[in-house]
Amino acid sequence: MPKRIWRNALLMAVVTFLMAVGLLFYIRSSGPVPGGENPNSVLLHDGVYTSVQQGYISEVTVTVTISSGMVSDVQADASGETPALGGVAAAQLAEELAQAGSADRVDVVAGSTYTSQAVLDGMQDCLTQAAAG
Repeated sequence: MPKRIWRNALLMAVVTFLMAVGLLFYIRSSGPVPGGENPNSVLLHDGVYTSVQQGYISEVTVTVTISSGMVSDVQADASGETPALGGVAAAQLAEELAQAGSADRVDVVAGSTYTSQAVLDGMQDCLTQAAAG
């Protein structure tokens, strides 16, 4: 019985070591998550870009400022939407989008799907405008 325990312990140690080595190589091969940078490596021209998208009740205006080729500010005006839902979601998303630098890794806010999607679509439209110059 003790021989079997030692064999299993040795096998577990070898498997754990191999998993640790694999994890180490994975961590070294992946880069840091971008924050406020241009994660798509697309050249963005400096300026202020605006997009108007249809929200749940009214139009939502998204304004994106590009400085030094990166997103420096995002503003979302959803004043025509329900203040407690769409208004809060737009402000939250604007902050998240400014930090993320794109709409790729930002999700809609639950309970305010249409307004959220309008803000995300507006951000993407502004980035498309900035890429085109």
